[in-house]
Amino acid sequence: MTIQQKIPVLLLALSLCSCAGPSQIISNWRDPGTTISRPDIHKIAVGALIQDQVVRRQIEDYMAGLYPGTAVPSYQIFGSDTLLNANEAGYNQRLKQQGFDGMVLMQQISEKTSRQYIAGTPPAYYNSWYNYWHHGRMQPVLTQAIIPGTPGHVQTDRTWNVEVSVFSIEANKLIWAANTSTTNPGGRVELFEDVCRAVRKKMNKQGFLQ
Repeated sequence: MTIQQKIPVLLLALSLCSCAGPSQIISNWRDPGTTISRPDIHKIAVGALIQDQVVRRQIEDYMAGLYPGTAVPSYQIFGSDTLLNANEAGYNQRLKQQGFDGMVLMQQISEKTSRQYIAGTPPAYYNSWYNYWHHGRMQPVLTQAIIPGTPGHVQTDRTWNVEVSVFSIEANKLIWAANTSTTNPGGRVELFEDVCRAVRKKMNKQGFLQ
């Protein structure tokens, strides 16, 4: 028998909108014994695991700015600390003392480029035999009035894969995770916005958010 563990809202930072292209969740896991309860709102840490500290701060500020007073950028907690000194217990104690009960981490894990040929469209007179006949008979007169077709071209697409991991600070464990895929998001901010939208939709569908 599974005992549901009611914990405060850890994922308000994932409730983003105004997104670009649709992100797809290609794989997902959740702790079957954990459900996130909405009534109580506590502090959550949000982190973007990006080497470029300027980009990291931009993304974390964006995430935290959606819920001031609830979500806190990880750089404000740890600074530029890489957390490589193996003091996990100390970090956990520090987070608990500061009132944090959850952490949301996002990481771009891959980017790939692909190309596809997009077929062109023929001139308008190809849409029926009559128009084609009429064009052939009247070509000298209608040359300037023809609606031209469009040539074929090669389109380059960029696909980004982002991993989202949600941890309970109190239980010190992973409670939800997903791998996502987004094509041509338009930029880093748009990418993370759209990923968060897909994540929220998935969690609601699963009943993970209540």
